Amino acid sequence: MELVVSSELEAQRSVAPERAPVGSAREQAFVDLTRLAATLLGAPIVLLALADDGSSRFEAGVGLDVADAAHYLSFCTSVLERVEPLEHGDLAGDPRFAAHPLVAAGPRLRALAAAPLPGEGGRALGVLCVLDVVPRRFGEDQRRGLQALARQAAARLELDRRERELAEQRADLARARDEAVTFARAKDVFLANMGHELRTPLNAILGCAELLREEATAAGLGRLLPDIQTVDRSGRHLVAVIDDILDLARLDAGVPQLRREPVAVAPLAEEMEAAVRSQLRGKPLRWRLALESGLGDITTDATKLRQILLNLLSNAIKFTARGEVELAVRVAREGDREFLAFRVADTGIGIAADKLSLLFREFSQVHDPRHGYGGTGLGLAISRRFARLLGGDILVDSELGRGSRFTLLLPRGESPHEAPPRRD
Repeated sequence: MELVVSSELEAQRSVAPERAPVGSAREQAFVDLTRLAATLLGAPIVLLALADDGSSRFEAGVGLDVADAAHYLSFCTSVLERVEPLEHGDLAGDPRFAAHPLVAAGPRLRALAAAPLPGEGGRALGVLCVLDVVPRRFGEDQRRGLQALARQAAARLELDRRERELAEQRADLARARDEAVTFARAKDVFLANMGHELRTPLNAILGCAELLREEATAAGLGRLLPDIQTVDRSGRHLVAVIDDILDLARLDAGVPQLRREPVAVAPLAEEMEAAVRSQLRGKPLRWRLALESGLGDITTDATKLRQILLNLLSNAIKFTARGEVELAVRVAREGDREFLAFRVADTGIGIAADKLSLLFREFSQVHDPRHGYGGTGLGLAISRRFARLLGGDILVDSELGRGSRFTLLLPRGESPHEAPPRRD
């Protein structure tokens, strides 16, 4: 096997490992490895060189002056090119090497044993080279030991490569986190502005619509009332849309804070009729309230509970042209835990079985909006998230053309971390 003095390599190798910083753990590991190789093979000179963009570079060594290390690198070239061990017992007796300056003159090198550092794809990451100043043959155990040390050096380089990749990934994650924080702040500013800039004029419009309705009624201008009611209805719809989006944003940001307090269940349920009375007006619907005796109190967030019930009742009224809307409340038990079940039932259009899975998805609507059923598709999604925030859930049972039944299950006491079984 010919020893090539040129620093140019014919074979293309993997990206060169970065030079180890002075005093680094890797530098010390390579120094220790070359010392071990010198002891194992009983040789005065050991050189560890790494592949470096088509040539080799000195990384660590024993028994040679670092300033002159470049002169020794030519002994590594053949090993890097052919990715196989190289051994010579007497370099001076071989005409291919006898003229090399380090063989013909000081330090008069004679014996050589070298092993490649194996890399991916059969490429050499570097070479561990042992040199002696006397002719000799290396034993089989020494050859195997040299190759084992070369593998250890390659493993160290692979470890460094993975650490660099992890550092880059951490840097990318840090940048992504900073961008996410910036985006979240921008979103918060946008939502705050939207809440103020849109709701303020909308509330003014609703107030004006109310005044116009009163004045038109007083002046006997009944023909104007339908137009005024359209303005009022559209304005309230926009306010509801804004409220839904703001609620969703607060939930995504983890902002909602619960204010748990004892709430009398029967009076709260009775309030619901007054809350939806305006929606019932003008529709051939019966309102039915069915309360089990002895309901007592529930410890929960009263505002969130009212919001969930109003959403369920509003949907029931919207999707029921005639018949009945019922709010029933009873006590339910799951093992040794006690829940209150608020059931909202209607005799409306119902929901197809294949659409039930879409009910609680954000911005999803199960009914064709062309049939006049508007909305953002957020109400039920937000209601279920509120219910689960309160430690409960919303269950649904529906049949197309025969109505729907939504049941809100909430624990009677404070147990936000334990919810009843979910049937998603």
